[in-house]
Amino acid sequence: MATNPDVQSGGGSFAEQTALTELLGNHPKVKILAVLLSEGRDINVSQIAEQAGMSRSTVYDHIEDLQAMEVVEQTRKISGSPLYQINKDSDVAEQLHKLEWTLIDSVASE
Repeated sequence: MATNPDVQSGGGSFAEQTALTELLGNHPKVKILAVLLSEGRDINVSQIAEQAGMSRSTVYDHIEDLQAMEVVEQTRKISGSPLYQINKDSDVAEQLHKLEWTLIDSVASE
């Protein structure tokens, strides 16, 4: 997956066009995970919301659950704004990453 992709002209957000959302659906948590899996760095809620095609309040509604599952971690704050990334120490996050690449490989081989 490309890092920091722009919303493509077709109306959908980046997160709606990933292998993960294709398989698991467009639930906000799936879309947040798809965005964070595509990033190689920590990003703020506004960036997550933009790439996921949802409001900031929706991100805030779900990010704590993902942190509680230890799949997402808050890395730091910049000017009071928290930044998040996939928890690289999480076995679940590692399996999600592998699943995403397996799905991409499967689609590419068809």
